[in-house]
Amino acid sequence: MWLVIGAWGFRRSPLDLREAALLVVAVVAMGVVLHVVYHVAFVGGCGQTPGKMALGIAVVRRDGEDAGYARATMRCLGGMLSALTLGLSSLGVLFTRERRGLADWLAGTRVVRVQAPVGERALDR
Repeated sequence: MWLVIGAWGFRRSPLDLREAALLVVAVVAMGVVLHVVYHVAFVGGCGQTPGKMALGIAVVRRDGEDAGYARATMRCLGGMLSALTLGLSSLGVLFTRERRGLADWLAGTRVVRVQAPVGERALDR
């Protein structure tokens, strides 16, 4: 994508409105696809993204089993829905006993602590 943007940057004539709109749509679509693939691959495969691994937390089904790819996809799409509402749809995290957001409610998942975060383990040595 950056090669396309760079190639358009070397053109002698400026981008017209249609080309600029196409470029914006392509960059946004690429970002959304990469976001979904990243979260679904990590959460569906091992229950954790690298950030969750560092914090010592994981995403599991409500019964404690692995989330799987279908639930990881629903959780990612629920997270996007929450982002579209500027986080208002996830206020349940503050007011419910289980501390689950919209994405977790839709996917039937929850976040659990699996071990001490990386920084805490280093301090214990």
